[in-house]
Parts: sequence; structure tokens; C-alpha cells
Amino acid sequence: MAKTTATQQTILTSARRHFMEHGFKSASLNRIVADAGYTKGAFYGYYASKEELFDALVSQTSQGLAQAMGNVTAGWTGYPESEQLEHLDEAFFAQLPELADFIVSHRDDLRLILTRSAGTRYEGFLDSLVENNTKHIEPLLARMGLGNMDPDTYRLLMTAYYGTLVRIATGGYTKDEIVAKMRDVQIVFQGGIMTLLQEQGAAKKRED
Repeated sequence: MAKTTATQQTILTSARRHFMEHGFKSASLNRIVADAGYTKGAFYGYYASKEELFDALVSQTSQGLAQAMGNVTAGWTGYPESEQLEHLDEAFFAQLPELADFIVSHRDDLRLILTRSAGTRYEGFLDSLVENNTKHIEPLLARMGLGNMDPDTYRLLMTAYYGTLVRIATGGYTKDEIVAKMRDVQIVFQGGIMTLLQEQGAAKKRED
């Protein structure tokens, strides 16, 4: 990776401030460059567009967050299929301290990705988390014969789940508060979904 020059760092600092205040769409590239003390010509010597500038700010954090969430999935998919559901909470709790450390140390970048990225390729980040969860969980539930949840209902629940985690991640909490709140959210959502599936399974057996 090429070393960031002093000029780039000044531009990035200005961009972070403007993106955080106005969001990507409303932030003015002219103002970003002017507040950094450079011309548009100097800017284009480093970045091809406002989109590329935003990406330079958050791409590493985005990859790090995806890796952290992937570690949670890897934690429970490493068990035999028949045991995976019962280890979901365990896998999440095991990764929580590391995830909370990451959140605290990358909070500004996470806020940009999760709350200021409309108009960029990061705009659908929350949806991608939901789809990745669905991709792993729905086939497992089907193979285990646990209920018959409407896919749209499941996605709505997962959107609410990840949306809650996003609010915690961007809310300015300490590491210990993040761990405690995310743990409570996981327990509520996991327990509620499993209860619903069990009730649906019982109802199906009665119908049969």
C-alpha cells in the first residue's frame, strides 16, 4: 500500500469532517478541497472522484468489519450441522470483545459507512449483512425441519436485528457497554426466533 502523503492526509481530514456533517451525497467536493487548502487540480492528482475519496476513508474499516462478522459465522459453522443452531449465541459471545474493540477503535469510519454512505457502494452494507445471514441460516433451518418461517418475515427480523446492532455500534458507548448491549440483543432475537420456529414446527405436527 502506497504511503499517504501530507497533502492526501489533509484532504482526507477535510473530507471526513464534511462527510460526517453532510453525508456523502450532500457533501460538496469543492468545499472539501477548498477547506483542505488545495485546488481541484491537486485533488485529482490523488483521487479520481468524490466516490474514490470516500472509499479511501472507509475501505479498510469495511473489510475489517466484514472479517469480524465472518469470524462469528465461522465460529458456529465449524460445528456439526445438527449442533450449529445451539452454538449461535456461543459463537457470537466469543467474538464480542474483539468486535467491540474494533468498533471503539474505528467508530468514525463505521459511522460514515453505516449512516453517511447513501450514494456510495457502501449504501447497502446493512442489507448485505442481512442477506449473508439469510444465506447461511435459511438452508440450515430447512434441513433441520425447524418451522416454515416466511422468508420476508425472516429478513424483516434480521433487518431489525442488524439495525439495532448498528445503533449500538454508532452510539458512542464504551467497550463494556457495547458488549453488554449486543449480548442482550442477541439473546432476545435468537430466543424469539427459535421460539417462533418451535411453535411453527409444533403446529405443523398437529396439522399432520
